Amino acid sequence: MSEEPLEIGTLNDLQIIEMCKSSKLIMENFSVTQVKQACYELRSGDIYYDLTEGRIRHELREGQEILIKPRHMTVILTCEVLDVPHDIVGRILSKGAFFSLGLTPVNTYADPGFSGNLGIVTFNNSSNYIRIPTGTGIAKIEFSRLRYPVEKPYSGQHGFQTSIWPIRDDLIASSEQLHDDERVKDEIDELVIQHGELYGRVIRRVFQYERRLLIFASAFLVVNFVLLWALQHTKLYIIAVAVAVGVLANIATTVITLLATNLRRK
Repeated sequence: MSEEPLEIGTLNDLQIIEMCKSSKLIMENFSVTQVKQACYELRSGDIYYDLTEGRIRHELREGQEILIKPRHMTVILTCEVLDVPHDIVGRILSKGAFFSLGLTPVNTYADPGFSGNLGIVTFNNSSNYIRIPTGTGIAKIEFSRLRYPVEKPYSGQHGFQTSIWPIRDDLIASSEQLHDDERVKDEIDELVIQHGELYGRVIRRVFQYERRLLIFASAFLVVNFVLLWALQHTKLYIIAVAVAVGVLANIATTVITLLATNLRRK
């Protein structure tokens, strides 16, 4: 600790530019236009993962865009390649323009010693399909200098680059574990807790009409079998019986449809 420490605190725009021009902080794909007052706007690259759909890796071709589906969580790799010195920490912050669309980036760190493309975890909390062109600013990073370098700097690249997923699957409860947990209610009650009572009422009505439809459909089949049996064991004229069967079938179908689709709120 004999060397005099540099001035600590958050770096401003001039300090960020000076260090990046020396291949520090951002060693590849640095752009002066992305430097703001006291941060740098990281841009989207051409690789992203859809965590909601089995962690699918998407590599965009020329002209393609990132597509974030409603209620989906994605990881977008930045086009910038970082090289964070051992006495610098980067704080990842969300952009207001994305937040207003319903995208909620996960605020995180770029630890001292980190090197590589950064993965920005983003959740689409809206009901819209959101398109993000390659090279779009997706998150802000501010750099802060520590008083002294860390003793054990970060080692290695981001997990999404090396296919070593930084996701603790062992912490996800299985259906068997949830079934035995008294804190977890039945499926409909859990949906009400998550989405509200109105959503729960709709789901209950769907289940109710589904049961009615099954009952009436079964009854309809029984009636048809009885009529067919009667047709074979009676001396009625075939044409008269056929007309009667058609009329009864139409009446039954109409009754079933009215009862099964009566979705009026109570």
